[in-house]
Amino acid sequence: MNRAHKLFLGSATVLFSLSANAGISIIDNERGNFAIAGNVELNFNYRDRESNVSGDQEFNQDGRVLVEFAGEKYSNHDYFVGVKAQPLFESTGNVVLDDAYFEFGKKDGWAVKAGRFEAADMFPVGLDVFLEYSGDTANDLYTDGWAYTYQMKEARGRGADGQLMYHQTFDNLYIEVGSMMGDRSNLFRDGIDGSYHGHEIDKSKDSFLIRPLIAYSLGQFRFSAAMETNLVSNSVVANGVDISQRTGYGLTGNWSNENWSINVNVAYLDAVDETNFSSGINMVWDNVGIGYVYADNEYNNKELSGWVDGNVEVATIYASYAFRDTLDIKDFSILLGSYYTAISSKLTQSLPNEYFKEDDDYGMRVRLYYAF
Repeated sequence: MNRAHKLFLGSATVLFSLSANAGISIIDNERGNFAIAGNVELNFNYRDRESNVSGDQEFNQDGRVLVEFAGEKYSNHDYFVGVKAQPLFESTGNVVLDDAYFEFGKKDGWAVKAGRFEAADMFPVGLDVFLEYSGDTANDLYTDGWAYTYQMKEARGRGADGQLMYHQTFDNLYIEVGSMMGDRSNLFRDGIDGSYHGHEIDKSKDSFLIRPLIAYSLGQFRFSAAMETNLVSNSVVANGVDISQRTGYGLTGNWSNENWSINVNVAYLDAVDETNFSSGINMVWDNVGIGYVYADNEYNNKELSGWVDGNVEVATIYASYAFRDTLDIKDFSILLGSYYTAISSKLTQSLPNEYFKEDDDYGMRVRLYYAF
């Protein structure tokens, strides 16, 4: 049998196995493992967004196909080396990466991870089929002139220039020290062409962010505390002011049993001429999820003049429901999600434009999901 014929038969075997099971373990023994898995996610969305200058109502479809390649190899002393890659094929036609990292360490002990990945989530939101916030910004992307719902994600990961993490487990105690390196001007939406408090970003260089975390499990409870900060001065500068000095703190607690999971989250960011406080609570019961997130942004004019003074608040509620194993097909789900979010301006000094003027937003989504 020639080499091409062997490769064809091997590929056909893998594809057949993938069609019959949720993932396939190609190798799985005492020396290591290698598996291929993935999932498909397709969303049908409706939004009513007051800030959208092209119209209030939006109907669209988006989604992606994720394919995961993961493998580990073990030694006789429980040491391991592992690799994971997750190419992401978006419905727009773009191909990007979710995770792509290299890891080594000791099983159930310490490990070092490098590449592209996400650190532990310090603001879990439960079953969030559809969740957006008033203000044209994300929880890890700052947009000048819009409220910021900070969630301890600025140094969490999946950066473009590399990450390094050490993590270790001691019985019920877990610690990790994550870091990100490289250009972080893209945090401010348009990077070097963006702005902060009305002042253009005029200089940037590579940053080095750290994110230490400690977590403790006690029966059905788990508690975590973390912080994140940048160690390089003047890595992003606007009008001569170092705006890269941003330090965040977070606490999260979880209680769960067979049917219930409840998260309580608090996050606080101390940045130049503003502080951002966020809190949230959510619960999942069987296939039902509901949650609430509140954010309070306080602005002043100490280092950069000409900006707003006072507070802007964002309140968001969301709910989801999952129909699992639809049509009696394992790992095929139809999920329903909705959110409602409102912004409240309590500024004592405002700007003569439409910043922070957005009204209520809401949206609904139907998601088709299949894990293979």
